[in-house]
Amino acid sequence: MPKYYVRLTITVKSQDRVYYVGGEVNKPGAQVYLGETTVSKAIQSAGDLSNFANHKNIWLTRSNGQRIKVNYDKAIADPSQDPAVYPGDQINVHRRLF
Repeated sequence: MPKYYVRLTITVKSQDRVYYVGGEVNKPGAQVYLGETTVSKAIQSAGDLSNFANHKNIWLTRSNGQRIKVNYDKAIADPSQDPAVYPGDQINVHRRLF
């Protein structure tokens, strides 16, 4: 008589969902997406802007290729100008000229 399992326990683990922050931030690289976040929060999770960062020249590139220019100071002051970040997105903070 064959034996059958009556109860099974299955554990499913998804891969980490990440977004990327690069350029003039203190800790560039992949950041784990833990839920609802914005460009300003993503930059802060990457150690905030470096001393050479251009606050007005930050680009959010969506995984579908759409690009959105963000002014960090305006995003901090007005949440409506702080776009959401999703897994696979990239944030690039440019260097100021002087």
